[in-house]
Amino acid sequence: MKIIDSTAISNRLFSSPVYDRQDSFSEHSTKPLCPESFRDLLPEIDTFIFDADGVLWLGEDAIPGSPRLIDFLIKNNKQVIILTNNATKSRAVYAKKLARLGFNRKLDKNSLVNPAAVVADTLYRAGLSNGRKKVYLIGAKGVRDEMDDLGIQYFGHGPEPQDNSDGSAFMFDIDLEEEPSKVGAVVVGYEKHFNYHKLMKAANYLQQPHCLFVATNEDETCPGPNPNIITPDAGPLVAAVRCASGREPITVGKPNTPAFDYIRRRWNIDPERTMMIGDRT
Repeated sequence: MKIIDSTAISNRLFSSPVYDRQDSFSEHSTKPLCPESFRDLLPEIDTFIFDADGVLWLGEDAIPGSPRLIDFLIKNNKQVIILTNNATKSRAVYAKKLARLGFNRKLDKNSLVNPAAVVADTLYRAGLSNGRKKVYLIGAKGVRDEMDDLGIQYFGHGPEPQDNSDGSAFMFDIDLEEEPSKVGAVVVGYEKHFNYHKLMKAANYLQQPHCLFVATNEDETCPGPNPNIITPDAGPLVAAVRCASGREPITVGKPNTPAFDYIRRRWNIDPERTMMIGDRT
């Protein structure tokens, strides 16, 4: 597999990115790639996997040249997959965004992969769609939507009920909402309502050995329009739950194995003939 960074996305289509050839998705080395060497490589590549935030778009604007690049690849019969670590929205919502920003209409929900979809798939494959156990969810609407599509029951998302006490005793009599034995998984992703109550509940549910600990991604920060403002991503929340519970998560977002296993199950791809384009190496 070859990996290049997002400096490749420009009005020249490709400028001065880096790439690699590797035997797995998780290990790579990089070297310079210029427009000329990209043209030489193009016949060797069947599938292009793109990151989204910071690569195809930033905020509500397409990065200049990115829709034209996607058109170029599709017209040359290349398979295009969008793989983002952003789980705040479902694949259906991201498909609408692609259309709104002027990307090729052939890119639809089924061209997209994000941790929300991979989390739901992971839970479904673990047998958590039968309703016998629920999922404690610390995460955004995208995760909820994907779990709804697969019939997975969950609770805990959104703000906690207002605590009117002075906080001196709440940690000793907190309502866990569900009996821990009835919770089959704790899912942690980006959640703007994350607080001590949620941390305590997650840590207690995870004391049950059968309870899965699934994380959307462990990115420390999110890309944003203002480079001087740090926007924490899911990583700090996952770290807090890991520390409090003593459990290691199954992290599904890139560069971890579950995201790429998900792709392999759904697309006929040859890693040796695949290029990934992202904004981080």
